[in-house]
Amino acid sequence: MILYTIMPLESIYPVDQKEYASQQFMEYNGVPMLVDSVGGTAFEIRRIVSTDPEHYMQYSPGQRILVFPS
Repeated sequence: MILYTIMPLESIYPVDQKEYASQQFMEYNGVPMLVDSVGGTAFEIRRIVSTDPEHYMQYSPGQRILVFPS
């Protein structure tokens, strides 16, 4: 089935807000990013929020990082 519409997808297929409960913005090694908690100190990168191309060479969405409290 093909649906032709000018309406945003969120209006037609509502998003479950539980998917966003574990996401947070953080800065890791000077790189601002949106991460998803996968347990303990482990996070999975969802989005890099930067205009610096070097940040995209270091990190990529889907990559897991460990954050230790200082």
